[in-house]
Amino acid sequence: MTKLTTSATIKAKLQNQWSQFKFHKQWANKQLKFPLILKLAKPTDKQLLHEYSQVQVWLDDLQKLSLIKGVALRKQQINYSKMGKQLMPVAIEIADMEALARYLNKWQQWQKFTQLFAHICQQLPRIADWLAQNPAQIEKYQSSWPQLINVCLYFIKHPSPNCYIRQLDIPNVDTKFIEQHKAILKQLLDQLLDLNGIDQQYNKLTEHGFEKRFGLLHEQPQIRFRVLDPQLSQELLGINDLTIPIEQFNRLNLMVDRVFITENKVNGLAFPAINNAIVIFGLGYGIQILKQTDWLKKCRIHYWGDIDTHGFAILSQLRSYFPKTQSLLMDQQTLLACKTFWGCEVKHQCHKAEQLPHLTDEEQTLYQQLKQGKWAEQLRLEQEIIPISILLEGLSKFK
Repeated sequence: MTKLTTSATIKAKLQNQWSQFKFHKQWANKQLKFPLILKLAKPTDKQLLHEYSQVQVWLDDLQKLSLIKGVALRKQQINYSKMGKQLMPVAIEIADMEALARYLNKWQQWQKFTQLFAHICQQLPRIADWLAQNPAQIEKYQSSWPQLINVCLYFIKHPSPNCYIRQLDIPNVDTKFIEQHKAILKQLLDQLLDLNGIDQQYNKLTEHGFEKRFGLLHEQPQIRFRVLDPQLSQELLGINDLTIPIEQFNRLNLMVDRVFITENKVNGLAFPAINNAIVIFGLGYGIQILKQTDWLKKCRIHYWGDIDTHGFAILSQLRSYFPKTQSLLMDQQTLLACKTFWGCEVKHQCHKAEQLPHLTDEEQTLYQQLKQGKWAEQLRLEQEIIPISILLEGLSKFK
């Protein structure tokens, strides 16, 4: 049985295409053709014979469309075997864009769209092709385009400005606007700037990706460390606890040959004196920022983390950057010696990996035993709970 298309179905279909910006894209790419013809399924002979009242309701419903300016009902004489010749609607014809927009109650919206499209193309002609493929962005950022255009014009004139976003002096644009619109600005600047104004190695917005991609300064991650060598500390005017941006840390030349890394802040502060050594602390999974610190490759690195699934995951991560990294107090002997201090990881937060790729055989075995609950479910020994005497014993060979 043929399903007869009602005026409500036709309008819903057109509204769906409008919301998907089908007409906008066709118009922008000069592919929109009128009159727009929407074909209709014809009633069958059986429907006319047995459901004539329903067919008549359908005819009356469609006839109302012809009362709309610019919308016409195309009819054709159909020769039915039982009902003879009948004049039936076969298509809806929409004359032009204005008729379509008014029919969908979108005429004012359409006028604003076309005016804004023309204005953006006039101000930023290099972006015309991109706009034609992304018309939804015009409407999404309708109220923001004056500022977006000003930001783009500034970067075209001043590529890679080498300053903080806060320092940009752009007419009618506050710096919070740029912070809040990085996603669309990245798309626009990618189209508008020459290659020398874009650092292609940074393609994401996370971790200050926008600033790195377009030559802006940004807040650096901070590294906190203590100088454990008393003599070296004296050469630094007695300063032994420092927090500096990662880029400055990467340029250091402290002439140390041993570096300890520990998650816990108190452990870092309480770490005992050791010649030719420093201790870095408080990074957790943020340890990845050290992977670009080339001078660490010349040092003997020791990582001291919690004896739990995440502690070993961080150790594995660090060793992927510095393969010779040794673990400190992350062994079965330490775990069993501190049984009275055992705690518990939150079950749903335990590390999920079955194998960690950069552990030694002994570490991998302990990691598996923790996951399998050999001694207790979700067993955890936090590093800051380990008695200082055990730490001193473990460090005695480094003195």
